[in-house]
Amino acid sequence: MKTGRTIRGRNSASTRALAFAFVAGLILGLALPASAQKNSNFGTVNLQANKFESLSVTAAPALVNFNLVAAGGIAVGSVPVTITTSWVLFPFRTATTYAYFVSAASALTNGAGSNINSSQVLGSVNGGPMTTFTGVSPFSAAASLQIFSTFIFFNIFGSSTDTLNLEINTTGFRLPAGTYSGLLVIQAQAI
Repeated sequence: MKTGRTIRGRNSASTRALAFAFVAGLILGLALPASAQKNSNFGTVNLQANKFESLSVTAAPALVNFNLVAAGGIAVGSVPVTITTSWVLFPFRTATTYAYFVSAASALTNGAGSNINSSQVLGSVNGGPMTTFTGVSPFSAAASLQIFSTFIFFNIFGSSTDTLNLEINTTGFRLPAGTYSGLLVIQAQAI
C-alpha cells in the first residue's frame, strides 16, 4: 500500500508542478508588453506577357475539278473555294490576300509538255466579275488575283471569309486529251 501512496504522491506532485508551470506561463504571458505587427521586407516579380502578330489563311476544299471542253470553251470549277483570312496585327498596316500560280506559263500541266497558262484561268471573288490570273502580287509577277484587302486601324484582330469561283477558258486553244493539274496558292501579306 505504501507503494500506491508513493506513486500517488508523485503523480500529485507532478500534477501540481504542471499546474504551477501553466499558471506561471499564463501570468508571464499576460505580463509581457504587447508588440505591434511586424512586416518583412518585400520581394518583387516582374511579369511580361507577349501576344505576337499573326496572319493566317485557310482554303477549302483542297480540290476543284474541271471538265475541259473538247473543242475549247469555258469549264466551270466543280465547287467554289472558301478562303478565310485571320489576323492579329498592329494598327496602320494593310493586310491583303492573294491567290496565285507559281508559274504564269504553266498554271496547269499534263506533264508531257502541254500547259494551261494563268491567263486561261479565271476567278470570281465574292460573286464579282471573272478575272484572269494575270495580276501582280508580292508572290508572283504575273499570275495573281487579289482576294481581300483591309487597312488595319481599329480592327487589329479579325477575320474575313471570301469565296472564289473558278473557270478555265480554253477557247481557241487546242489541248490534247489528258489530266491537267496545278496548284493554286493562297497567301496573305501585311505591310
